[in-house]
Amino acid sequence: MSSAASPIRVLLVEDSLSQRELLVRLLNASGAFVVVGVASNGRQAIQETLRLRPDVIAMDIHLPVMDGYEATREIMRRCPTPIVLISASASEKKSIDALAAGALTVIRKPGGRHTDPADSEAFLKTLRIMAGVRVVTRFAPRLRPVSPPNQAPPALPTFTPGSAQVLAIAASTGGPAAVQTILSGLGAQFPLPVLLAQHIARDFTPALQDWLQRTTPLSIRIATHGERAAPGHVYLPPDGFHLLAGRNGIVASRPAHPDDRYCPSADLLFQSVAHAYGARAIGVILTGMGDDGARGLRELRDCGAVTIAQDEASCVVYGMPRSAVEAGAAAQVAALDQIAQHILALVSA
Repeated sequence: MSSAASPIRVLLVEDSLSQRELLVRLLNASGAFVVVGVASNGRQAIQETLRLRPDVIAMDIHLPVMDGYEATREIMRRCPTPIVLISASASEKKSIDALAAGALTVIRKPGGRHTDPADSEAFLKTLRIMAGVRVVTRFAPRLRPVSPPNQAPPALPTFTPGSAQVLAIAASTGGPAAVQTILSGLGAQFPLPVLLAQHIARDFTPALQDWLQRTTPLSIRIATHGERAAPGHVYLPPDGFHLLAGRNGIVASRPAHPDDRYCPSADLLFQSVAHAYGARAIGVILTGMGDDGARGLRELRDCGAVTIAQDEASCVVYGMPRSAVEAGAAAQVAALDQIAQHILALVSA
């Protein structure tokens, strides 16, 4: 960051005085941040957010009066702000609930008895990145065909209702809640297997599986390489693996390579679905940072599959869907609360 750049304004929410002082020192010493306010409970965090309008919030999960989950939900409803949840154990299963509430990410809290310098570096880097994310919570129910700017609208695929054999979904930042909304709307009798690539920190996949199993009517599985995809089942890749569609209805996985930009990769998932299913697929790209999925979704669309991107108004982060729309990969754009209904219309004979 250049010396002329304005420091990033941080609201720090932590109930432990000693921990709060440690984090304030860490942030102020970095030169990239200024702590504009502190709060010791979730209710105070909401009040300070409304008063200070910080660039980013670093908030402990476990707080008195109102915990970090509820405070996050309320802040995202009243004053959308990038929120990074911090925890002494960033791999705990309840961290998925924080992502579902609207937090951008969950990381391990720096400090404590066994301080790891890597935790401090990750904390500062994460806040710096997330402070630049534009978050929204507006919802605008609409569904419309789209085309890249300055290009004639391409013909929509000829798609016979009831011909789909698989649904592929990709998401990143803000994805757990968006995925949960769609899966809940599909219902217990949904007739297709669902392949899901959700960018998530290593060790969090079992927590995501557990949360989706508790909050949606479908069966959520961590995929086993070579198993047959079953209707009404949602498949997640194991930690450190990409999820792929194999031929003849087989689910496959592939270990991540150190050079891979994302794991699991939305591009690899969509490309494999295009090769295995062609026009008999539905591809959906949801909220997230970056451009993962745009190339693969374009390949799916070129095969005649139906492709849908979440609209900007309902995204937490309009990155991946924007890239897909600009690449001409999305035949249609839909608000989050309309996507499940549209999928059901496509699979009904």
